Amino acid sequence: MKALFFLVMLCGAASTMAAQDIELPRVSPKASVSYTIGFTEVKINYSAPAVKERVIWGGLVQNDKIWRGGANEATTVEFSTDVFIEGQNLHAGKYALFFIPGEKEWTVIFNKKWDQWGTSGYNEADDEIRFNVTPKMEDGSIERLSYTINEKGMDWGYIKFSWERLRLFMRFKTDVIEQAMSNIIAALGTAAPEKKWEIYAEGAQFLIDANGNMDQALEWAKLSTDQLSCSRSWYVRAKVEAKKGDMSAAVASGTKCAEIGLADEADHYYEDNKAEINAAIQGWAAKMN
Repeated sequence: MKALFFLVMLCGAASTMAAQDIELPRVSPKASVSYTIGFTEVKINYSAPAVKERVIWGGLVQNDKIWRGGANEATTVEFSTDVFIEGQNLHAGKYALFFIPGEKEWTVIFNKKWDQWGTSGYNEADDEIRFNVTPKMEDGSIERLSYTINEKGMDWGYIKFSWERLRLFMRFKTDVIEQAMSNIIAALGTAAPEKKWEIYAEGAQFLIDANGNMDQALEWAKLSTDQLSCSRSWYVRAKVEAKKGDMSAAVASGTKCAEIGLADEADHYYEDNKAEINAAIQGWAAKMN
C-alpha cells in the first residue's frame, strides 16, 4: 500500500514538473504592431484571441466590466512622445490599455501599471487618463482580434481595434512642427555655408507639407534661391508662393526652375521631376485666369 502511494505521488510530481517545463503554442498568440507618425513611435503589444463561433459582445466580453482588450497579459500601448488623444493629454510612456464596454459607448483607459496579468492587478487609482468612444459595427467579421496604427497626416493618426464585427477608433495628435523647427534651426547653426541653401529648401518644403507658417516658408525659400539658384531651390520657392495664393509669382519661379534645369546639364533635379514641375506650372497658370 505504501509502495502504491509512493508511486502515485511520484507520478503526480512528474506530471507537475512536465506541465511546468513543456512549451506549447498559445491559444491566443502574442502579437505586436508599431508605427512612427512624425517623431512619435507607437507600439502595441497584445494577445489575439479568436471568435471560435462564440458570442463575443455581451457574452465572452461583458458590458460594464473592465476588460483587457485581448487575452493573457494586459494589452500595452507605448508612445515615445507626449500625445493628445481623444481630447486628453497623455505623457510619453508605456501603459496598460483597458476597456469598459457599454451598449452604446465604451470607456478607454490608459493605466500606468502596464506590467500585469489581465485585469487581476487593475487599480483605478493607477489610471493616467480615461475617455469615451463610440464603437462601430460593420458587416464583415474579423476572426482574430487585432490592433492597427494608421497615419492620417504628418502629425496625427489613430489606433484601430477590430474583433468580430466591432471596430473602435482612438485618434491621437503629436506636436511635430515644434520639434521639426527646432531641428531645422539647429541644422542651420552647424551647416557649412555652401550647404545652407538645401536646409532652407528642406525647411520650406516641410512647412508646405505640414501646413505650417507660410511666411516663414517663403523667407526660407527666398534665402535658398539667393544662396544657390538651381532648379530645386526655385521649385520649392514656386510651391510656397502657390501655397500662399500668389500664382503669378509661382509661375515665374516655376519657369525659372525649368529654365535653369534645361540650361545646366549638371542640374539633374529638373530632368528627374520635369513632368511634375511642368504640370504644376500649368496648374498655377490656369488659376491666374
